[in-house]
Amino acid sequence: MQKRVIVLDYLRGIAAVTVVFGHFLLATKVQNISSYSILYNFSEFLTFKLYWDYPFIAVHVFFLISGFVVPKSYENDGSVQKFFIKRIFRIYPSYIIALIATTLITNLFTREPFIGTKQFIVNLFFLQDLLDYKTILPVAWTLLIEWKFYFLVPILSLSKSSSIFTYFACSTFVFSWCLIPIDFIHYIDTKIHILAVLCNILTDQSPHLLIVLLGTVLAKGYLELWSSKTTTIVSLITISAILFGFFRLYLKYEPSDVSWIHLNSFIWAFCIFNFAYALRAKIPYISFLKWLGDISYALYIIHLTLGKYVLNFIINYIPNYPISAVCITLCFCLVVSHFMHLLIEIRFIRYAKKLTS
Repeated sequence: MQKRVIVLDYLRGIAAVTVVFGHFLLATKVQNISSYSILYNFSEFLTFKLYWDYPFIAVHVFFLISGFVVPKSYENDGSVQKFFIKRIFRIYPSYIIALIATTLITNLFTREPFIGTKQFIVNLFFLQDLLDYKTILPVAWTLLIEWKFYFLVPILSLSKSSSIFTYFACSTFVFSWCLIPIDFIHYIDTKIHILAVLCNILTDQSPHLLIVLLGTVLAKGYLELWSSKTTTIVSLITISAILFGFFRLYLKYEPSDVSWIHLNSFIWAFCIFNFAYALRAKIPYISFLKWLGDISYALYIIHLTLGKYVLNFIINYIPNYPISAVCITLCFCLVVSHFMHLLIEIRFIRYAKKLTS
């Protein structure tokens, strides 16, 4: 069993806070904070990054970490059944609570469209995009990518036998989604709409899932299951596939530049991940960052449910200080996430261990 890499917990926590801060800044509808700062150019640059770029970098860091650690978890569990039971009990309790909380708040306290039973059930199983239902939790798209990866994990077990072949089989399968012709999608949309929607989902998510797979490649290299030469070659091939996938999305959604931001963010995430891992032995134990890593999933999954309403409430009282309002709301969400982690996540994780022991 491999020793836990604490620096990845630090990265996970920092990434979660970055995503939350970016989302809250977006919710304030502040395009720049130059009027709130003496350093005009720096504040404008910083706000744009926090508003748009940095959350994407953080999400890609999440994907790399998942690709790195989840196959090790499967190896430690030793069976597909134990692995999926633990994954369900790790992901679903907080997700269900966030869904319920969002549904209740939306239906009882807002004028937003009513969330019905069908919409709730569809979102519960991450089928909202496929079945054309509105997403209850906007962050759920990343969880869907995680679940797709979980189904590939048994094939990508960190054993040495046939590992390169199985990796290329999985990555080629995922990369093939990028190659679905756009004209073909438009054509089948007139014939079988749900199939066209499925093709769109696969095409859009392919480069992100390849990023998760790249994390697995890095794990095989860093844990010396593959040679340095093999790891470098496979990494370069995977990175090329990711870049192609994002370029394909740019062509698909032109003139939107979101795909270019994803591409740029992926490069930064890749560099940050490898730099942090390379320095893992030199980075001291920092209890605050470890705590952020522990509550990162709860924070990520609940922040839009509670945060936007708390933020709007605070903004009404201090409209001229949006950054202060964002920081106060972030602190509130950290407290809520802490108790979610203690009262829900830890208990279900322990129950899953007992169930699979």
